[in-house]
Amino acid sequence: MNRKIGVSAVLFTAFLVFASPILLSGQSRPDAAPSASESQDVNLPGLSATVTQSPATADAGATLTVKQLQTQKKQIAESQELSEDVKAKIVEIYDRALAQLKSAGEFEAKRQQYGQQRKDAPGNLEKTKELLGAKGAPAAPQVAPGTTPTEAEQALATARLALEEARKNVANWESEPKTRADRRTRIPEESNTVSQKLEETKAKLALPPAEGQSNELAQANRILLLAQQRALENQIAANTEELLYYDAGSELLAAQRDLAARRQSSAEKVVEFWKQKVGDLRQKQAEAAKDEAIRAREETTHPAIQAIAEKNAELAETQTSLVTKVQTVTKYSEEIDAKLEAVKKSSAETRARVDTAGQVTDVMGMFLLGEREKLPNVGPNQRQIRNRPAEISLAQFHGMERDREWSDLGDLSDELDEILAQLDPNVGEAQREAIKSEATNYYESQRKLLRATADLYGDYSTRLADLDPKERQYVETVQSYADFIDASILWVKSSPALRLSDLRTSISAVGWLLSPANWHRSALALWADFQNNLSLYLAALLVIVSLVVLHPRAHAGVEALSEQVRQVQTDSFLHTLKALGLTIFLAATWPAVLLVIQSRLLAAAGDHDFSQALAAGMLELVPVVFTLCFLRHFAMPHGLAQDHLRMRNEPLSFFRRLLGWYFVLTIPLTLIVQLMQTQQTGEQWYNSAGRLFFMAGLIVLSLLLLHLLRPTGKLMEPYLRQRHGGWLERLRYLWYPLCFVLPAGFAALAGLGYFYAARHLYQKLVVTMVLILLTILVRAIFMRWLIVAQRRLALLERQKREAAERDGQTQGQSASTAEPQQTKAKEDDTTILQMSRQTRRLIDVITVFLPIGGIWYVWKDVLPALGALAEIQLWGMTGERPVTVGSVTMALLVVALTVIVTRNAPGLLEIIILRRLPLDRGVRFAITTLFRYTLVVVGTVLAFSEMGIGWAKVQWLVAAMTVGLGFGLQEIFANFVSGLIILFEQPIRVDDVVTIGEVTGNVSKIRIRATTIRRWDQRELVVPNKEFITGRLINWTLSDNVLRREFVVGIAYGSDIAKAERILYEVARANPLVLAEPKPIVIFKGFGDNSLEFELRVYITGIDNYVPVWHGINCAIDDAFRKEGVEIAFPQRDIHIRSVTKSIPINTEGPQQ
Repeated sequence: MNRKIGVSAVLFTAFLVFASPILLSGQSRPDAAPSASESQDVNLPGLSATVTQSPATADAGATLTVKQLQTQKKQIAESQELSEDVKAKIVEIYDRALAQLKSAGEFEAKRQQYGQQRKDAPGNLEKTKELLGAKGAPAAPQVAPGTTPTEAEQALATARLALEEARKNVANWESEPKTRADRRTRIPEESNTVSQKLEETKAKLALPPAEGQSNELAQANRILLLAQQRALENQIAANTEELLYYDAGSELLAAQRDLAARRQSSAEKVVEFWKQKVGDLRQKQAEAAKDEAIRAREETTHPAIQAIAEKNAELAETQTSLVTKVQTVTKYSEEIDAKLEAVKKSSAETRARVDTAGQVTDVMGMFLLGEREKLPNVGPNQRQIRNRPAEISLAQFHGMERDREWSDLGDLSDELDEILAQLDPNVGEAQREAIKSEATNYYESQRKLLRATADLYGDYSTRLADLDPKERQYVETVQSYADFIDASILWVKSSPALRLSDLRTSISAVGWLLSPANWHRSALALWADFQNNLSLYLAALLVIVSLVVLHPRAHAGVEALSEQVRQVQTDSFLHTLKALGLTIFLAATWPAVLLVIQSRLLAAAGDHDFSQALAAGMLELVPVVFTLCFLRHFAMPHGLAQDHLRMRNEPLSFFRRLLGWYFVLTIPLTLIVQLMQTQQTGEQWYNSAGRLFFMAGLIVLSLLLLHLLRPTGKLMEPYLRQRHGGWLERLRYLWYPLCFVLPAGFAALAGLGYFYAARHLYQKLVVTMVLILLTILVRAIFMRWLIVAQRRLALLERQKREAAERDGQTQGQSASTAEPQQTKAKEDDTTILQMSRQTRRLIDVITVFLPIGGIWYVWKDVLPALGALAEIQLWGMTGERPVTVGSVTMALLVVALTVIVTRNAPGLLEIIILRRLPLDRGVRFAITTLFRYTLVVVGTVLAFSEMGIGWAKVQWLVAAMTVGLGFGLQEIFANFVSGLIILFEQPIRVDDVVTIGEVTGNVSKIRIRATTIRRWDQRELVVPNKEFITGRLINWTLSDNVLRREFVVGIAYGSDIAKAERILYEVARANPLVLAEPKPIVIFKGFGDNSLEFELRVYITGIDNYVPVWHGINCAIDDAFRKEGVEIAFPQRDIHIRSVTKSIPINTEGPQQ
């Protein structure tokens, strides 16, 4: 207890020492607060010598600096009187107090800064106005005489750095108003919150210390509260001074923004100056080199030097061309930069405006629609992006070639020797030296040109490489901006609902459309263009006439191909491809004519609004006319649909009739809508007449689908009847109304004012219909190919069997092997049928999933629920993209497709490739099995990647599973690995005859875990694959299907051995299934107990002949020996009895009756 009092006394004495100067001098002024960097000088008023002072005394008490707090913190930490827990708590409180003091210093520094800026604002405003009021443009940079392109490029780089700084300065000043506006909004709320905290702090300071609390802890808590009070007071003061500065500096801010913009403009002019100067100097240098090379070529007379001069002139020409290319790329890159910045700025402003508004109103929708129409077409940029890698590679290649040639000219001795060797021997030494000197000069010039050309190629390729990411970012930014606008304005009115006044406006629009003056002027424009481009028109006319002349021949070609397809003997899938090509040609004839007229009308239109709109409308008609013409020729009598794809004539005839009247109605409507959209004469014509004609086109489409797709109609009724019970037939009351209600609904949307949304949705509907039609066409063509391929395979198998039966087989042989051959024929037919079914299922799956994926891609930006799937996060991984419902859905689809494709792809592989190669069934089975395993691995990796799990993680997962399961399922993994060895090494194949242990039979299936063997009794034995690798295996047909069969025959002693041998040879040669080579062999093996033992060895082909030969040879031996009187011995045994004493009676008269 005494020690504790001693420590307190020490602390109290130290505190009085530190506080006494402050007590004598009084409280410091608030204005004397230091900056943040000098926060150790911050004083705390109100900290008394004892913690039991009254609040009034505390407020007028001593102050404490950061240094003093740090000293007290150190004393507490080194104190031996306090427990470790208490010391740690007090030290933590002092740390918090120090942090509050630091914040107080920072806020005081801000207050002083804003105060000083407020005082300096009038003077700074005057200085800024003086700078802005300075007349005259900045002086142009001075260029010293003899400045080289390299020096100019260095000056350009410096100017660009200055411009970049100026742009950053402008960006900072441009963002300042928004920053100040945000601060003006937040400061009142922030100050209110701080004031509440300040009152709470003051209330805590007025409270006495808690009972039982040590003086040291109470003192630390009070210091913390005082520090918080000072920080909060300084924050309020800084916020107040900040608002005062904003009020006083508003005019200064505007002037500073103007000054920053002027400095940026000046920096841009400097950059433009140096860019122009660099281009001029480069061009001048290239032109000088070109002129010098041309002059040197004209002056030289010697043939050998003439070739060098020619090369120099070519290099100089290339150098000039490269300089122009570099300048063009540089200018284009700067244009892309400017466009990118403009699109970024517009996108950011539009997004901010939409966020501020909270929702897209009709007025905002009109603004967004205008922004959408102003967006540039990035199609040309995308084409340049696609072509740029090849251009970069070509420039790099030429640059390396020129660099290699430059390096080769480092030593001119060989070149000079070659030139001197070409001279006439009578040329004198002096002339030789002159020619050598002249050639040296030309080679040195050439080396300089090569170096300059190689550098220019490198510069050109570098600028192209720098341009590529910029242009890609530009395209992505434009597309992203367009997607944002499309998603924002889709369900916003783009125009008022139809009114009676729109009808009057439409009448004036139709009058403009039917005006003879407009059509006459367009005709005159075409006539003038015809006179000015007569050769071009003659060439186009020649092409058109050729197309028209070939039209009937193409029709006849389609009918001729149909005639060949109807005959099985002449049928071929190639005929179908030819018919498809002719159908496309027939469909493209009139669109090509229309495109030629449109291109010439657009070139001749000039500023005539009607001609320009008419050309745009004709361009819009080209894909429509092509699609309708293709469908018409596709369904023509004896065309592609009827004879090749086996579609019935009556539904096709009904389809042609409906397509005819739809063609007549939709072509003019489409043309008029595009005319109204493109014309600039009447501002409201598109929203009135264009909308009415667009609605009429949708009604026509709705009527077409209403009659065409009626389930009881002539087109759909036969199709649904053949597929009775299918999903299409069951859902007919869902998809049929949807087909004709959608276009009518879009027409109603357009009438209600959602014209943009209706057109957008109509375009997606058209793309969906085209996608479905293409899917139907592709599926039908694939099915046609499958039928032809199946028929061809069946015919080839039958021809092989017939050829095998004819090759040296007699009637007896055919009878004996009839059953195995019939079984093999049935197996081949079953295999072909199975492959056909697998391929058909695969085609069905692909033609279902691909359209569904395409439809989802087309409609995903319209239906928010589809896009929302990608936003619903299920779980996340550090540093990786989160796993969403959309990614899991895609992964499940990939798994489903993998399963389906894995099961059915082998059939397609067999038909396309394997059956065309000279491979036996076992090899084909091994290839298809490995192909199936590959598909499983690829599908698994793709499924994991859809969930953000890349191959780097999948391989570790596989490794861990392999190790873990390898211990738990050793036998399973052993069989798995053995199965892979069997497939790669092929010790056994399907259809091989093997003996494993005591089992012999045919290999019928090889699976990843076990192999199935069909025994001779038709029972199947499943053998683990490990047995084939680690056990003893006999493969009777591994490398050769020739088998040897032994027949052991015993004849009685005393028989004619030579006769027996001759008979055995004759029996072997008489059997048609016994091979002549290797020859049969008869061996007299030895003297047996009861017979003379002979062995007949014969060779046969295939295990199928094993049993017939076994049976036939045995029967033939028995028959031949009987005829020749050779006795086949039977077992005998002599019994000698020695232990019997009595006689044994023997009955010689036979058995008693």
